[in-house]
Amino acid sequence: MKWLVSILTGGVVQQFTAPLLEAHRQRLAAQNNTDRIAAEQEIARLEAARDVALAESSDRFSATRIGRLLIVVPFGLWWAAVFGVSIINPLFGLAWSIDDIPPRFWDAALVLIPAIILGDAGALALKRWA
Repeated sequence: MKWLVSILTGGVVQQFTAPLLEAHRQRLAAQNNTDRIAAEQEIARLEAARDVALAESSDRFSATRIGRLLIVVPFGLWWAAVFGVSIINPLFGLAWSIDDIPPRFWDAALVLIPAIILGDAGALALKRWA
């Protein structure tokens, strides 16, 4: 939960700091070119992911950020509630239930959630190859 709050509040850089430092240490400690190149590739990958995360966090009104907040997070919470109730009911002999999401919202989610995921993947791929 702490990770989710830090992502939503813009604390993106901190999650990349330790892996980047470790990758730089591995590059400095590399005994041969193969190890050095592998470390440099890892550094490039982490820096690209960091750049995408920074761009995303700096634009509070980007489509993917709004999509995550309005679509992905509520659906994630709903699924967590469904699983929580399915675990709690048998343990405590309760009869709690979670209402189903209206069909029009399901239809929208089936399109929008993959679009958000593809948008994030596309942005990362563009940063990586640019």
